[in-house]
Amino acid sequence: MKFIEKGIVVCCMLAMLACGDQSKKEENSKPSPESNTYTYDWESLRKAPVPEWFDQAKFGIFIHWGPYAVPGWSDEKTYSEWYSTRMYCDSSYRAYHEKTYGPIADHGYKEFIPKFKGENFDANQWADILKASGARYVIPTAEHHDGFAMYDSELTPWNSVNKGPGFDFIGLLGEAVRSKDMKFGCSYHRERHWSFYTDAMNTYKAVAEPFDEIKVEIANDPESALLYGPFGLTEDFMKDYKARFLEICTKYQPDFMWIDDSPANSLFPEEKAVDLFINTYHKEMIADYMNMANTWGKKVYFNNKKWKRFNYPEGIGVSEKDYLRLDEISEIKWQSSGGMAHSYGYDRTEEDASKYKTVDQLVETLIDVVSKNGNFLLDIGPKPDGTITELQEQRLRGIGEWLSKYGEAIYGTSAWSTHGYDNLRFTRKADALYVICLNNPDAAIQVTQTDALSKENVRSIEMIGHAGNAPEWNFNEQGLTITPPENYQKDHAIVFKVNLINQ
Repeated sequence: MKFIEKGIVVCCMLAMLACGDQSKKEENSKPSPESNTYTYDWESLRKAPVPEWFDQAKFGIFIHWGPYAVPGWSDEKTYSEWYSTRMYCDSSYRAYHEKTYGPIADHGYKEFIPKFKGENFDANQWADILKASGARYVIPTAEHHDGFAMYDSELTPWNSVNKGPGFDFIGLLGEAVRSKDMKFGCSYHRERHWSFYTDAMNTYKAVAEPFDEIKVEIANDPESALLYGPFGLTEDFMKDYKARFLEICTKYQPDFMWIDDSPANSLFPEEKAVDLFINTYHKEMIADYMNMANTWGKKVYFNNKKWKRFNYPEGIGVSEKDYLRLDEISEIKWQSSGGMAHSYGYDRTEEDASKYKTVDQLVETLIDVVSKNGNFLLDIGPKPDGTITELQEQRLRGIGEWLSKYGEAIYGTSAWSTHGYDNLRFTRKADALYVICLNNPDAAIQVTQTDALSKENVRSIEMIGHAGNAPEWNFNEQGLTITPPENYQKDHAIVFKVNLINQ
């Protein structure tokens, strides 16, 4: 435990340096006057504005990469990145593990780490592919539930510099991504770690005992306690949890901190430990991060993930959930994350293209989310050798090709008076309405929601990507009718730009 205790002291010192004496900050870093804007209070954090860059970006890439990529297997009911706990407590995972790797007593989860080499990882190549997707921000996993830090941590020896790949994944990718003019965030999933290797895994009770096999592993290799523990939702765990979060913030100055959800908050909100975890530690972490960002001169943000209930009061941070889809426009900024197949991490059971969403489907999801005031965070799960699979790269580039033609209908837009209906979706800028067709219509389309449209405020209509081949249009009793030109080039979705007269 000395390693963790030393790390906590180091991280707290760094946090103090970031949020210390105001006059010293003004002398050294010249922060904004709002450098200590946020207090440890939900109402204070509710005032955190959605950064313009995040609101306008619309499309980001999520990345799940860690030792769980080595087995890279799921029962297609749960996620492959959950292998680290499922191998101990789930019959289908246990059966697969023992058939493939032998008895768990001889091959615990920690044995995957030396096999997680990332020998073909190339941060610049990844950044090129991600840039080609049209994404405006990238959020890789700095630490997942398994407890392995994918960065150069001073708080645990179980990190990607000391073990496994032997390099600072977060540091290298962050530098490469930012060199391509994309924003860079980090995701942090340690909130479940206290239960992940314990009998609390399926109940999330605050008092937890390690699995029997974990106890044996620790007895044989005491250092593994620093990977698998601390156990239970104790203050020791919470202090370590907060320290690692602040370490990531201090080292990498992320533009966005993505925090996973705490099931305990949904299942046992009345428990004292849960209340302390959410309403003390999380408050402090987020406020410290936001105040640090002011000293960096950055506009940053964070998410508020929902399982059965939101982690924090609704309206604080961007509302988010796995595979979230809304029926109507949300006044609160929201984000939908999701994989191209089911798992977020690499999953060898999903290598068949039939299990992947097509570029058509992914573009449609992006359009639908944006039309309702959301951002789409599309996940990829690279292989353990550090390569992005061909299926994933094809889809990333396919989305990017569509955005290269029609991106003006996505980036920097806002929701209109309606998100759409049938196969139509709408987005808006000050001087234009974008009518996005999710199919390739062969006949005229009818825009019936015309409260904001009239003959007097429509200057012209063009079909993006089809210069010199303008559509016909007119107003009738039903509203605005747009007829596409004959023999136009089909695409994943087509866009009509209604140029408006400023009034």
